[in-house]
Amino acid sequence: MTGTPGEMVTGRRDAGAGSGTPSQQPAVTGYISEDVKLGVLILSIFTAAVIAFWPLMTVFIWAAALAAVLLPAHRRLSRVVTPPLSAMFLTIWVLLIILLVATLAVSVMLENEEHIGDMGVAMITGLHHTAFSVFVPAFSPGDLDNFDETLKGWIIRALLALTGNTMQTLLGIIIFFLTLSMLLYYGEAIGNAVHRALSPKIRTAVDRLVEIAENTIYALIIVQISAAMISFLLAIPFFLLLGRGDVLLFSTMIGFGMLVPLIGAQVMILILALYFLATGDTGAAVIMLVAGYPLLSGWIDFFYRPVMMGRRVAVHPVIMMIGIFAGVPFMGIVGFILGPLLIALVVIGAQVLSQEYCPPGPDG
Repeated sequence: MTGTPGEMVTGRRDAGAGSGTPSQQPAVTGYISEDVKLGVLILSIFTAAVIAFWPLMTVFIWAAALAAVLLPAHRRLSRVVTPPLSAMFLTIWVLLIILLVATLAVSVMLENEEHIGDMGVAMITGLHHTAFSVFVPAFSPGDLDNFDETLKGWIIRALLALTGNTMQTLLGIIIFFLTLSMLLYYGEAIGNAVHRALSPKIRTAVDRLVEIAENTIYALIIVQISAAMISFLLAIPFFLLLGRGDVLLFSTMIGFGMLVPLIGAQVMILILALYFLATGDTGAAVIMLVAGYPLLSGWIDFFYRPVMMGRRVAVHPVIMMIGIFAGVPFMGIVGFILGPLLIALVVIGAQVLSQEYCPPGPDG
């Protein structure tokens, strides 16, 4: 047998060798593995689900964020009771706490309904002929005569405008608690299944990103609640020393305002300062701005909150503040979670890539 080794391996010579005719080679076709096909299929299903349920994404994101915060408690509680009972127990407690806080806030407002109306009338009439009149909405004499009812109707219309369809809002609340319960029960199992399917290299990076995501969400929610409580507790002695009365009402306004990221407490402080100014108490208005803002809001927003979050997620506090400032205005209330979370993931993702592809030299 003659021929080159390559010809002997293939078992034949090119049919047209030496005759000038082109050789007949089998066409090379592309190959997509079954794993890739399965991944594309699952990704397509998830994409279709996100598009179909896009109006509920805020509900799902908040449910997932709260589930991440409650997951450690679910693990501990599952050692005592069954996992389904633990998930149901924690979900019910979240519902009860939200109802309790909302009930306390509404009761304080209703008990002081007439006084809040008087405050509004005093602000409108007192600021009417000042430089602040451009910020005061126009009201008819009839509206001012029953301003508490006018204000109540204004709030109801604003809430309806925010919630849109009332039935959809109620369904969204129900879906929120059902999603929270299911994520507590199945979340860890889903995470473990995905974790096992990853390669060791990707698994290491994903583990770090998941850890940072959980810590960021935990820090955001816990720090936000603790900031509101600190602001409320500090407001009580502040308003007692200020001597303007209505300590509980004013402190509740500041505390609940702090729950609204970045702007809530500042707006409440400004409203109270304008109220004091409208009633002729210039000294109280100045104290509210000069001492009240730093004590009740400033140091919490620009020191306590970013430092506490930065400690938990190992990301610079300024970077966390950038995430909050960029997230809330452009993504709405869900941006309070997504803004800092995405910023933290970008920072950690860059660190992972740097360590993987640009490791430090022998000299560090």
